[in-house]
Parts: sequence; C-alpha cells; structure tokens
Amino acid sequence: MLSTIYAVAKEFESEHGFSPNCLYMSYGHLEAFKQQLEDPYDFNSILVFLGMELILTPNMRTPSVGWAHAPWKEAVHV
Repeated sequence: MLSTIYAVAKEFESEHGFSPNCLYMSYGHLEAFKQQLEDPYDFNSILVFLGMELILTPNMRTPSVGWAHAPWKEAVHV
C-alpha cells in the first residue's frame, strides 16, 4: 500500500509541480496501510508520516491524491 501511495503522490507532483496535501482512500486501504506501520493504532503518527490530510471514502478503488487550499480540518470544522 505504501508503494501505491508513494507512486500516486510522485505522479501528482510531477504533473503539478508541487506535492499533494490530501490523500483519498477507502477504509480497506487504510487497514492495509496501517499494517505497514510500526504502531498502526497511533492515528496521529499516520498523518505525520503521510504529510497529508487523510480523507476516507467508502468507494475508492485505489488511493488517490489531491490538493486543497484550506486544511481539511479547518474546512470541515469537525
């Protein structure tokens, strides 16, 4: 899963000239990704490791990335 995330992020960066700040993935992708981390239950470390906001959507076939002007947490006010 990590290699997939890396590949889509590098492709985005090559195409746009800057790094993505949003990662879209399904809950299944997140579970697969967490298995590759030292502490899969430390959600903050996942976000720090990614360097992107994580947006979970149930219907993603493969992870994708994007860029948002406002940080996701501020835009949604959760």
